[in-house]
Amino acid sequence: MKSLEKVDRLNDRVFKELLESKRSFILYIRSQKDYDKVKEIFDVDVVFPELAKSFGDRLPFFWADIEDIIELQKMGIFFAPVVLLFKEGRLYAKLEGIRSWAEYNRAVGELIC
Repeated sequence: MKSLEKVDRLNDRVFKELLESKRSFILYIRSQKDYDKVKEIFDVDVVFPELAKSFGDRLPFFWADIEDIIELQKMGIFFAPVVLLFKEGRLYAKLEGIRSWAEYNRAVGELIC
């Protein structure tokens, strides 16, 4: 989790505010509880900050533990890791598990356009 230190952690209140303000942003959902069982969490913990470094000047990037955001279940998000892309306050795409660098870049690039 040390790799996530430069990415802001999101809580439920701020998440709701972002949705209500119709902001575009990217949110990485992880699970500390499942960290030892789901090895992809470790991988995305490393990849996500690099993605934020590449695109952070154009979109805000956040992370949260799956238990931090109550609204996720209403959106059908029950497992981690997943990277969620929001466009104007609406869920635009979700990238579950670990993906290739090209897939992350393509999805974020499409969101920005």
